[in-house]
Amino acid sequence: MTEELNETEEETKPTTQPEQEAPADDLITQANAAAIRQEKANEVLKEQLDRQEQMQAKAIIGGTAEAGKPSEPKEETPEDYAKKVMANEIKEE
Repeated sequence: MTEELNETEEETKPTTQPEQEAPADDLITQANAAAIRQEKANEVLKEQLDRQEQMQAKAIIGGTAEAGKPSEPKEETPEDYAKKVMANEIKEE
């Protein structure tokens, strides 16, 4: 009976070599999974960038873009003029 226990104990004991290889395999698997996730994220980002570029192009062509529009001159109130005079910010023309 003791011989049977010894045999089962020997069979259940893991060898040291597979334990050393398992972490390396695990790291490689994790790195591959991370690379796949990164590639998917890059694809999504590229699609979003393409959509953004299309929207900007439509805005420019459609005339709804803010860039390039002349700013409307602000009408100066007497109070603003008085403040500028007191601060000596009036430009002589």
